[in-house]
Amino acid sequence: MTLFEPPAPDEAFGPYIQRARRARGRTQRELAGALGIDFTYLSKLENRHGEMPGEDTIRGLASELEIDPEVLLALAGKVPPEIRQLAQDDFEFAKFLRSIPAMPLDERRRLYGVPRRRG
Repeated sequence: MTLFEPPAPDEAFGPYIQRARRARGRTQRELAGALGIDFTYLSKLENRHGEMPGEDTIRGLASELEIDPEVLLALAGKVPPEIRQLAQDDFEFAKFLRSIPAMPLDERRRLYGVPRRRG
């Protein structure tokens, strides 16, 4: 199995799964049927109108479209339950997580190892 290419830097969840679905030659009805979801919901997702699916559906999409599931989960903004548990168990970690949104972009990228974009 060849995994589908990673998303473009600013590509959102919906457009990415749409691009992957089309590249794999799948219709919305076919993919939705394989996942056990309504094709209209898949259409809404692809067009950035639907509420993000649960982790099981995202993992199903990843499997059907041959995408790294961690990529899709990250694009959907899903946080692992272990992170929530760490935040509940470790006050300092919870404070750190709450401080992240206020950090400058360069500082956040330094923390998670993303090189600065030029241009």
